[in-house]
Amino acid sequence: MQKVKIIFSAMLLGWSVQVFGQQDIHFSQFYTASAYINPATAGMFNGDIRGVMNYRSQWKSVSEPFTTFTGSVDARVANGSEGFLSIGGVFYNDKAGSAKLTSGQYGLNIAWAAKLKEGMYWTFGVQPSLLTKSINGADLYYGNQWIGTEFSSAVANNETFVNDKFMAFDVSAGSYWLYRPHKETAYYLGLAGAHLTRPNVSFLGTKDKMLMKFTFHGGAEFELSNSNMAILPNFLVKMQGVNRIINFGSDVKYIIQKQSHYTGYSNEISAGLGAYYRVGDAFWGALQFNWTGFTLAFSYDINLSNLSVATNGNGGMEMMLMYRAGIGAGKGKSTRLLLRKNPADRGIFF
Repeated sequence: MQKVKIIFSAMLLGWSVQVFGQQDIHFSQFYTASAYINPATAGMFNGDIRGVMNYRSQWKSVSEPFTTFTGSVDARVANGSEGFLSIGGVFYNDKAGSAKLTSGQYGLNIAWAAKLKEGMYWTFGVQPSLLTKSINGADLYYGNQWIGTEFSSAVANNETFVNDKFMAFDVSAGSYWLYRPHKETAYYLGLAGAHLTRPNVSFLGTKDKMLMKFTFHGGAEFELSNSNMAILPNFLVKMQGVNRIINFGSDVKYIIQKQSHYTGYSNEISAGLGAYYRVGDAFWGALQFNWTGFTLAFSYDINLSNLSVATNGNGGMEMMLMYRAGIGAGKGKSTRLLLRKNPADRGIFF
């Protein structure tokens, strides 16, 4: 088994320098990382300001863990009768395996939401950002260094890294549609494109432009009649070059305490359970708690692909922490998303 792990790690790290390394980071709790997925989601929440942190660790049993951390903050800064303007910041840092292939992105989300009719909004957002990448080529192993029973770093790998780190300007854009026909039901759909400037990401001094990424995501909320239960299905389809990711599943939420008529979503107390599937790759369960503005969530992937031979079925662990606040709540300033007519209406899960 150890030999299998070493060979697979070498293959995986070798791919990371080539086309497969252009696959962006992903989160199983994709529905909580909306600022990273689609800049048009900035400001689309109940409250005045929102902060989110996501952490993921995976493939510990194959090599050194692949770890990903992302954070964001967003707020509505200008409200009007026909729409509102939102801004926010977002970043991520990702370290992959023994070669410490490190990727980072630091961006600004700017979104305008237009009111189409009562209960329905459409937003458009852009995200100018700085993309960074670095690698420790000395820790990589190559096929010509395999000497029959193990890898030997004493054998020259015959590879030259012209750049072991670089920065590049990048742009993403997206649109987002949200419709709440009444307080028990909501629907949302989003479409986003990333790496529209196609920055060069080669470590070898050649041209290797970043592949554009296109993401289609959506979901809904259905509150069960005469019940404190709500069902929240979600899906995501991501395409980047030859890479495809399809996620779908649902959460079930139980409301312990509904929000008050004055502070909106911020003082709701609830708990949720979720089950999701990534096609051809993994299944995961999710657990989420909402407590007066704070949301804490955990999930764990069970690997179902051929990689399970090396991982023993282990996948990725994720944690998420979110906080939403209503600045000036109780002083005449509404903390509710503008589409809601009834102060008792509940907002979308995130």
